[in-house]
Amino acid sequence: MKFLTDVPRISFLYNGKNFKDCMLKKEVKEQGNELITVYILENGLKLTNIAKKYTDYGAYEWVSWLENISDRPTSIISDLWDCDCEFPLEEDAPAAWTAYLPDPEKATKILVPRGSDNTLYDFYTAEDNIETVHDIVNHIFPGQVKEYHANNGHSSSKSTAPFFNIHRQGKGYIGAIGWSGQWFAKFTRTDSGIRVQTKVEDTNFMLYPGEKIRTSSIVLMPYIGSIVESQNKWRRLVKDHFSLIGQPGREEKPPFCAGLWGGMSSQGAIERIKAVAEHNLPFEYFWMDAGWYGTGTEESPDEYEGDWYAYTGDWRVNPNHHPNALQDVVAEIEKTGKKFLLWFEPERVCLNMPIVSQHPEYFLDSPTEEDENRMLNLGNPQAWDYCVETMSDLIQELHVSCFRQDFNFEPIEFWRRHDAPYRKGITEIKYVMGFYRFWDTLLERFPHLLIDNCAGGGRRIDIETMRRSIPLWRSDAQCPANFPPEYSQNHNITYSTWLPYSGTSAGRNYDVYQIRSSYAPAMTTNYTFSERNTFGDDVEKMEILKKCMQEYLKVRPYFLADMYPLTEISDKMDCWCAVQYNRPESDDGMVQVFRRPKSAVCESVYPLAGISADRRYRFTDADDNSVQEFDGKELIENGFPVRIATRRTAKIYFYEVI
Repeated sequence: MKFLTDVPRISFLYNGKNFKDCMLKKEVKEQGNELITVYILENGLKLTNIAKKYTDYGAYEWVSWLENISDRPTSIISDLWDCDCEFPLEEDAPAAWTAYLPDPEKATKILVPRGSDNTLYDFYTAEDNIETVHDIVNHIFPGQVKEYHANNGHSSSKSTAPFFNIHRQGKGYIGAIGWSGQWFAKFTRTDSGIRVQTKVEDTNFMLYPGEKIRTSSIVLMPYIGSIVESQNKWRRLVKDHFSLIGQPGREEKPPFCAGLWGGMSSQGAIERIKAVAEHNLPFEYFWMDAGWYGTGTEESPDEYEGDWYAYTGDWRVNPNHHPNALQDVVAEIEKTGKKFLLWFEPERVCLNMPIVSQHPEYFLDSPTEEDENRMLNLGNPQAWDYCVETMSDLIQELHVSCFRQDFNFEPIEFWRRHDAPYRKGITEIKYVMGFYRFWDTLLERFPHLLIDNCAGGGRRIDIETMRRSIPLWRSDAQCPANFPPEYSQNHNITYSTWLPYSGTSAGRNYDVYQIRSSYAPAMTTNYTFSERNTFGDDVEKMEILKKCMQEYLKVRPYFLADMYPLTEISDKMDCWCAVQYNRPESDDGMVQVFRRPKSAVCESVYPLAGISADRRYRFTDADDNSVQEFDGKELIENGFPVRIATRRTAKIYFYEVI
């Protein structure tokens, strides 16, 4: 694929006409690995498209900026597609609706993951059920169109997340839409290609004099290979070019955290911090969640008690729970050599908070009259200044190493109801731009800072948030203390297909099956979370926890390797779940296997990937250090045999070349 030098990459109507018909001037220049194309159009509109090539992956990214360089409003910009390109892909045969079902190995498929919806299937990319033609949901035939969109302004909520894999016969294209709001995507199968169109969903606007905006970005990576191989190539691209993990000054690995509830007393928090140190538990961060702010007086030993929820937006440390403004808690954390992660939700503000009455102009009001929430308008420069200065002061004062940002409401109607005439989409665009600038500013001011992208549990995951943050709480499915471990087993495959870095919780049960199910690139535990529960006084529990935590640090690096699901995603409790992580650079890896609670099968065999046929491998059982040896050819052709005698058991095997 050439560097799109002759392709406009985008399309829109300007004053009802194709923008190319309104062009007065075009300039193209190459700058390193970037191609910058500038169009000057009638009535003062300047369009700058910045395309970037990632040569090591053959991938491309671009974003467009629109600016009014005149002293009067531009003409109306409509039907704005931030990506509008057709890519070559041979014709399928047979066509749709013949007497024959398509061969799944030959027909074109579009694989799009679900968004986060608190289920076992969060970020699941469903394959077709080739039993009847009506179940062929992923295939796209010549002349057919498929459309996808965000839900309620969340980029990765419910039915769809902004990623796609177009595949046909061992080659295709992986893409990601960079917009943390209401995106829209359309795919059209032509006889000889696939047309990809993506955009901010609903725009029709003019620009005022001097106004400059950007809209959604796009990342496209062509590939040759299987779907699994393409997803591993994508994972590597994200690690190398779209993540802060491992970048100079930032964390080299995703964090390992012990959770604290923010509403518990400072004394309760300090006791738990000391207990972690006394038992030599190898956590790297203490994670303090919501409830630490405001002026509520009700006791709040955990999230189910107290009036903490009514004070979101009052970012004063609560003097009733934390009389020393958390300074003593932070000092105790630093004494143990750990770092501090702190929860914030700057975009949502409760109506009765002081800042709402002091500066009502900072906020977007709700479309629902009884809604007690207001939305801090990050597209408003004064509101943005207030937000960035308030958050920066707290990061500095409390020595915050990880800034956890939540986002617990649906923004789309807040945005749309505030658009002026002939300005449809502008409120959302300026808000999302302000959101990116907010995170960019924090990262610039605090070169050590890590940002945790929560957003109601994985509901704002896209390529733009991925390049600035990591979702340490990728789904709210793990919120209940007794969530099914099988949720985490599935999520470690579904999320990891698209995200090399993400995290989840091990819950609160001292149960090896549940803890091992929750091992992920990042992990938090909530044994220290509630002030209602004692911690550190049960020697047996501490031994289980210490052993598992040490094991987690050993397995964590493997989660960043190439990933090969060995079983299908399932909600059934009578099956097994297995996944392989392979490091081709060192020819070693890890296999995780789970025999679920109702499984009647005690043995299974899994052909492995990434194995060298001419080498011999040693497999070590993490439980008893017993060893098995296999030829690589045998592992590839016949598989790795696993016997698990007991139901509801999790096994880990490390392998290496002998």
